[in-house]
Amino acid sequence: MLRNCEECNRVFSHPTRRLCVDCFEKRQEAFNKVKDYLKEHPNASVAQVSVDTEVELETIYEFIREGRLTIIPRDVDLRCEICDAPISVGRVCSKCRAELQGEKVRPVQQKREQGSTASRVHYLDRIRDRR
Repeated sequence: MLRNCEECNRVFSHPTRRLCVDCFEKRQEAFNKVKDYLKEHPNASVAQVSVDTEVELETIYEFIREGRLTIIPRDVDLRCEICDAPISVGRVCSKCRAELQGEKVRPVQQKREQGSTASRVHYLDRIRDRR
């Protein structure tokens, strides 16, 4: 699948990645810098990590939201994007995530239950039409 890199806007081909190979490697280097720095300085602030590693604040927050960092800077204050509750990782709290998953599951299950007999009948009709 052809895509444009979200960092440099170059065209590249990869089925799942949002970054080209060069930008992906740069992002990995930045992640390793931040991870190593936090291992040595576990009580550092996000601003201090950013200055010392020369990695942008937004990139560090993205690593935290993705759950890639096991050691999180002391002054990180992530909030649920739906209800604004404090969270430690990700974008949505567990309560909102459960509600979203519950809403998605119910309509799909209802469609499956309703569509299961309808699809069989439709399939049988197609077989009869062939004869």
